[in-house]
Amino acid sequence: MAERRQHRRFKKQYTVRFGTTDLSKQGVTGDISKGGAFILTRDLVPLDTRVHLQVQLDPKNFVLFEGIVQRHRKVPPELRQVDAGGFGVRFLYPGEVVADIVHQDTTTFELHYASAEELQAAYKRELRAGGIFIPTEKPLRIQDKVIVSFCLDFANATVEQESSVVHIALPGNTRAGVSVVFTDKKALEEQLKPFLPAPEK
Repeated sequence: MAERRQHRRFKKQYTVRFGTTDLSKQGVTGDISKGGAFILTRDLVPLDTRVHLQVQLDPKNFVLFEGIVQRHRKVPPELRQVDAGGFGVRFLYPGEVVADIVHQDTTTFELHYASAEELQAAYKRELRAGGIFIPTEKPLRIQDKVIVSFCLDFANATVEQESSVVHIALPGNTRAGVSVVFTDKKALEEQLKPFLPAPEK
């Protein structure tokens, strides 16, 4: 599958301190964009792990980020003198971080869309009917409240909707997951509308 990048990447090298619970690891940025960065380092963080990053802009100024590790680039030992390898990280939107605080006792599902066309396909397939199927093996019950976070990566935006579990598919002959219905279908449609492609005339 071809990699789809929505933000221009800049070949800038900044010192980075990072870690999952502290900032004890160190590396440098290989490239950086509004949506994420590639960190050159021998200390790989597991995929799908949330990581804290401190990017040192100059001797006096730095920026703090939270992100999710999305890819690795491993280098054979004999080549590490010329290429350290590293990992790619997607920066979390402020709304995603706040959602974790506000909804810390509520299960939250993140659904990512890389393009407006991908969002439109999901809208036509499920969203306009007022619900969606979410693959998961999390232990949930019928009528449990969950938060569905629609991460519109192509627009640096996030839309959230409270939902209720109406069906549970157990692992086996079918794909494990839950079907949810949105609490306010009309509000979700209004929030998503600006990000959908304009209808053809």
